[in-house]
Amino acid sequence: MTRKYRKVSRYREITGILVRHGFRYLTGQTKRSLPQRVRMVFEDLGPTFVKMGQLLSSRPDLIPREYVEEFSRLQDNVEEVSEPAIRSQFIREMGKAPEEIFLDFNYRPLASASIGQVHEAVLPNGVKAVVKVQRPNLKQFIDGDIKILKRFAGILQKRTVIGQVCDIYEIIDVFERQIHKELDYLTEAVNTEAFFREFSDEENVVVPRIFSDYTTREILTMEFVKGIRVEEFEEHDYSYEERSRYARNMMLSIYRPLFEQGIFHGDPHPGNILFQDNFRIVLIDFGIVGRFDRYHRRQVAELLIALADRDVPAVMNIIMETGRITRKIHQQHFFEDVSDIVEKANGVTSGGIALGQLINGMMAISIEHGIRMPDNLFILGKTVMISENMARRICPELDITEVIKPIAAEHLRETLRPGLYNGSLYKQLSNAAEGIMSLPEDICKAVRNFANNDTRITFYHRNLNWLYDMLDISSSRIAFGLILAALMVGSALIMHTGKGPLLWGYPVLGTLGFVFSGLLGIMVLVSMLKSGRLR
Repeated sequence: MTRKYRKVSRYREITGILVRHGFRYLTGQTKRSLPQRVRMVFEDLGPTFVKMGQLLSSRPDLIPREYVEEFSRLQDNVEEVSEPAIRSQFIREMGKAPEEIFLDFNYRPLASASIGQVHEAVLPNGVKAVVKVQRPNLKQFIDGDIKILKRFAGILQKRTVIGQVCDIYEIIDVFERQIHKELDYLTEAVNTEAFFREFSDEENVVVPRIFSDYTTREILTMEFVKGIRVEEFEEHDYSYEERSRYARNMMLSIYRPLFEQGIFHGDPHPGNILFQDNFRIVLIDFGIVGRFDRYHRRQVAELLIALADRDVPAVMNIIMETGRITRKIHQQHFFEDVSDIVEKANGVTSGGIALGQLINGMMAISIEHGIRMPDNLFILGKTVMISENMARRICPELDITEVIKPIAAEHLRETLRPGLYNGSLYKQLSNAAEGIMSLPEDICKAVRNFANNDTRITFYHRNLNWLYDMLDISSSRIAFGLILAALMVGSALIMHTGKGPLLWGYPVLGTLGFVFSGLLGIMVLVSMLKSGRLR
């Protein structure tokens, strides 16, 4: 009964917010800015819609560019979770109150966000820690909102302006997948440990340790790491060499895991990157992490090098190989668009090319030409732009491509070296030997199936819809031509007999047949001329 009451109450709340902002803005019955009004609605609707808007701000493939720009302004304007609520959350998750678990726990948060807030604590062994506590009942609240969205997805898709330019069902599906990852702090703990291992031998990059004994799905406890934000860094009077080293180490912390392990920080905004003395960089908050397999890592490396070298044909090939082509591409227009974005991004700043602008421009061009890129590439585009902006704030004179290009080139060199020491070469040889040993048996099986008339060949096609359309048009025209020819032959035979009612000395039926077939022939010719397919 309580759950049903909360659901009805949420319906009323959403309805009230829409009415307050004017539902006519969503149905297109106004000349004012729709993206701005939608952003304001999302802010008032609470955490679910704020997180959805923030996710969509990095997905220009799902929503129009004007919505992307507007949603990037969404902020977490949330109230602090009260002390009793935090205590209840600990009891529910760990069976004890914070003061029974930690030597010391500060209920006043260091920071608050839409998903959780961070508190200082001291472990029983005296180690200082930070504890991220998820807002109570947040998952149930978000799941309830997602159910409401799914229930009204059809109406939003068919009857609103947003539905005319977006795929509501896909937006909900992408958001549900992403938000469930962020709500599971155990996933964030695993991500953090992966980065901790990656930089365990790197003195210039610091990642906090995870204390797994004090971590659950809704409580995350990690090492307390000090550092200053970029705003404080800018107030220091560092030399060019010092600023350059900080910027290079920051870019290393972003791109080294990408090429070595296939993982990268998906949200390296100024609050998640801190700076310590001796040129050390601190990475925190791994709630959003992108992942690439070996194939896509190689493509990313080739893309970064091609962009840095202004190699337009290479960029075009990589885009088409990486994405899924959904319609026929006009090669000349595609070449011109890629050339334009490469030239515009070169020389616009004192620090070399604007790599983030290139990546995001490339995404926009892909969408325009019907090439569907992998989801993680959009996360990478956001990461590149944010990290590049951070690097330019630290050291405006630094050429970003001079830092990234060697890392990408080294990855490509590594892919050409056999893994003699990590066992990968022996694994490949073992797989090859196993394949050779099983080859005779596979051949015998194929011959046996052929002899028993049990041979089947399955064909799969990609992006041949245009060919189907052409065949359909061609077959229709051939059939129409045959009918037209038959009509003309029949009319000629009737004219030849000279029988039946006459008109001006000619059989009426034959005359009408010739006139009708002539008109149809002219219509077909005009149609072919208009379509530009007269060849």
